[in-house]
Amino acid sequence: MDASDVKRVYGLAARVGSLEGYLYTGTDIETEYLPGWLGNIEREFDELSPEARSACAEAHYEVLRKVAAYLGKFYGAGDSNAVKAQGMVDAAKGAMDSQGC
Repeated sequence: MDASDVKRVYGLAARVGSLEGYLYTGTDIETEYLPGWLGNIEREFDELSPEARSACAEAHYEVLRKVAAYLGKFYGAGDSNAVKAQGMVDAAKGAMDSQGC
């Protein structure tokens, strides 16, 4: 990975980690921000180089699983944000599987 990959992975990790932390307590969640937050995380993961995506897929998957679980717990599995997050979990799992993780 080159320096730009490292910067992108770090930014992605910060964003998805902060979302997981934001959702952790389940209180004072401003749901209007969730679609944009999820969309930015999805876009940033998709824009990573294949090498960077492969390097971070497992950790990304683990944190996204928590995000999806919190959203499902608080709003139900059919909630649009929970569905979006689960799709992102599936995409990260696909990236892991394609790399033999």
